[in-house]
Amino acid sequence: MTGPPQVDLLVKNAKIATANGVIEGCIAVEGGVIVSICRESAAPRADEVLDVGGRLVLPGVIDAHAHLHDEQFLHREDFSTGTLAAAAGGITTVIEMPLTTPIDRPSVIREKIGRGEALSHVDFSLHAGMMNEENLANIAEISRLGVRSFKVFTCKPYGVGDETILEIMDAACQNSALVNFHAENEGMISFTEKRLRHYGRVDPLAHHEARPGLAEEEAITRVAFMAELLGARVHISHVSGAYGVDAVERAKRRGVHITAETCPHYLHFTKLDSLRQGPYLKVNPPLRDRSDIARLWEGLAEGTIDMVTSEHAPGTREEKEVGWSDIWSAWGGLPSIETMLPLLLDHGVNGGLISLERLVRITSLNPAKAFGLYGVKGDLAPGFHADFVVVDLKLERVVSSDHLHYKVGWCPYEGLRLRGWPVLTVLRGKVIYDGESITVRKGYGRFTPMAPIKRGN
Repeated sequence: MTGPPQVDLLVKNAKIATANGVIEGCIAVEGGVIVSICRESAAPRADEVLDVGGRLVLPGVIDAHAHLHDEQFLHREDFSTGTLAAAAGGITTVIEMPLTTPIDRPSVIREKIGRGEALSHVDFSLHAGMMNEENLANIAEISRLGVRSFKVFTCKPYGVGDETILEIMDAACQNSALVNFHAENEGMISFTEKRLRHYGRVDPLAHHEARPGLAEEEAITRVAFMAELLGARVHISHVSGAYGVDAVERAKRRGVHITAETCPHYLHFTKLDSLRQGPYLKVNPPLRDRSDIARLWEGLAEGTIDMVTSEHAPGTREEKEVGWSDIWSAWGGLPSIETMLPLLLDHGVNGGLISLERLVRITSLNPAKAFGLYGVKGDLAPGFHADFVVVDLKLERVVSSDHLHYKVGWCPYEGLRLRGWPVLTVLRGKVIYDGESITVRKGYGRFTPMAPIKRGN
C-alpha cells in the first residue's frame, strides 16, 4: 500500500492568508509550484519540511513600480542591490519601471531582460516607456516579448499631447496591453512653479506647493475620458492624495477600465515633514496633507485604489543635499522598497486601517491581475509559483539604514518603529531571505512575461 505522493517542500504549521480569509494548514510544493493547500493530517511526505511556527504566510509581494536599474545611474541602485532589498522586504516579484533611459525598443527590452536575469535575486517583469509619437510603432513587437505595460507622461519631462495619448492607447488595445500614466497637468504645474520661483522660493516646501492636487485630478480625469472613448485599459501610477482618489473613483463608477496605485510615502509623510527632512522627501507627485493620507487609506480599504507600489527611486545624499539651498536642483525620488511591507503591516493591518484580506489584494492579487501575471503569480493556490513571505505581526524593529540593503545608504523612515516584519521570503519554493541574510546568488531571479491583458481585467 503506497502512501501520499512525495513533494519537494512542505510548509507546515502555517496561517495561510488569502484574499478570502486565513487557512490554517500546509503548503505542498513540487518543482517550485504549489501543488496543494491542505490540513496537516492530509499532508504529503516531503524532501524538506519548513515549520513556520504558526506564523502568517502571505503571497509573495509584487511591487509593480520600482526603478531599479538605469545604466546611466548605477551609482544609485541596480538589479542586484535593489532586489536584495526587495527580497529582505518580502517582495518576490518586481515590475521594473524606466527611470530616464527610454525602454522603448525591442532590442533594449531584450538587453534589459538579460541584465535582470544576470543580476536579480527575485523574479521580475518590465514596463516599457517613455512612450511618444516616435516609438508607438514599437508597441506590437514589445508586447510580443511579454512587456504589455507602456508608460506615458502627461507632464514634463516626457509629456505628450492628447492625440498622441489616444494613438498609444489604441495601439495598446490592439496588442492586449495597457497604458500606465504619470498623470499631472503640465500647465498647472508650470504656472505654479514659475510663480513660486518669481517670489524667490527655493526652499524644500516650495516643491510640494508647486504641484497642486488639482493637477493630478485633472490629468486622471482626462486620461479616464480618453480610455472610456476607446475602451482602453489604463493604470494610474502613484496617486498622491484625495483629489486623485476622487478622480479614480468617478472613473470606476463610469465603467472605465482603470486601476490605480499609491505608495508608502504618500501613506505616511505630509509635505510638512519636508521642514525636517527637506530635499530627502522631494518626490513627484509631491507629498500632501494629513487629510490626503486618510483619504488614501480609505481608498485602499474600499478598493478604489487597487495596490501599493514602492516607486523605489533613490538618489544619493549628494544628489539630495543640494536641495537645501535650491530645491529645484535636487533629485526627486526616494528609497522605499525594503520598508514597504513593514509599513503596511504596521500602519495598515496592525493600525486597523485595512484588513488582512485587503493587504493580500493590494500587495499581490491585484497587481498580478492588473499586469498579466495572475495564474503564475499573485496567490497561494495550486498551480501558482510557490512565492510567499512569512511575517511576524508582533515583531517590532526600528528602521535603520545600517540594516537595509540600499546602495545609497539612507532611508527616509530612519528611526521609525514598525510592528510587523517579514522573517522569511520564499521564491519558487526556495528560501531567498532567512530573516537575517539573502540566501541566493544574484541571477536566481527570472523574467516573468505579462500575459495578454484584456480590457475588462
